[in-house]
Amino acid sequence: MAAKKDPTARRAREAARRIAAAERIGPRPPKTARPKRLYDLKPPGTYYCEWDTPVGTDEEVTSKIEALFGADSDEALTARFLLEYRGIYGPRVPLQAAQQLDRILTLTDLCTSMAESLGTTPDEARETIHDLHARGVLLIADDHSLWMTVPPGTSHSAPHGQWTFVEQKAKAPQLPI
Repeated sequence: MAAKKDPTARRAREAARRIAAAERIGPRPPKTARPKRLYDLKPPGTYYCEWDTPVGTDEEVTSKIEALFGADSDEALTARFLLEYRGIYGPRVPLQAAQQLDRILTLTDLCTSMAESLGTTPDEARETIHDLHARGVLLIADDHSLWMTVPPGTSHSAPHGQWTFVEQKAKAPQLPI
């Protein structure tokens, strides 16, 4: 059998070529793992200065708040939102940013248009948008608007671990007087 057709010889030549290339190029730099939670990405802005961390199970937190303030209180509503957000954002929730995102989704047609383009319900689109926010792909800027961003640690991120604000997705909603 000719050396060109011999699979063992071909594998040996290919392995030798890879070894020679690795010696020429050098070792690959170690990749740093990209943080999975928004808190670990340390997003910029005033909306990301405070992080709420509910302690206990959902049932424990709910029963404690309802016992102190009542089931129909504003505190109970905030606790329900906080527990819902905890399922999306993880143990540390940027409550002000998540609430501002909900305001934007309520007062604009962003959720509806995304639901139409994805072929889902508006509630599923809302959850998807919050998931993108939890991954750092969307952020609330200091002017209360929603921006598509590139978090640090990705292949398209800015040098020196900076955030890149790419495109404004929604302006700050005007609140009724």
